[in-house]
Amino acid sequence: MGYSKISNEDLDTISSIKESLMSHFLKYLLFGIILFFLFACFAPEEEKTEVLKVPEKITMLFVSQPSCPSCDKLEETMQLEKPHKLISNYFYFKKIYLGEQLPDGLMQPNGTPTVYFLGADDEVLVEPLIGEKTEAGLMEFLEDALLEFKIAYKVDLVKERETNNANKI
Repeated sequence: MGYSKISNEDLDTISSIKESLMSHFLKYLLFGIILFFLFACFAPEEEKTEVLKVPEKITMLFVSQPSCPSCDKLEETMQLEKPHKLISNYFYFKKIYLGEQLPDGLMQPNGTPTVYFLGADDEVLVEPLIGEKTEAGLMEFLEDALLEFKIAYKVDLVKERETNNANKI
């Protein structure tokens, strides 16, 4: 049995079939790649569960200066029964002097006393308390800070403390 020669016509046919197959292959490959990217772009992503850093208490950053009668008066008001109870239970009290380094993002106060109410990562919860306040005025700021903490972190510090105290009994 002998081999027959392939004619030029047969070579042209084989070549056109090869080109046709390559063309179809590339089209399907391109189509597959496009489908892959479409599914990758529009497929629902895994839910990203960002862990919210919840502080145990609100930071109360008290900016003072030496020989400041208003600062002294505000500190006295903070020692009254109602404010003192809230501050000791739900706030970390930190005192710094005017001109000392403030946490990033806080504007230097124009005067003293100025009290910043801060959450996690020194996030401002409410507008700063500026100047001396009556007991009622101070209580309003403290309660506002507790409310904003509850909204921001979905944690009610007052109820959480009451629950913990009830569980201890």
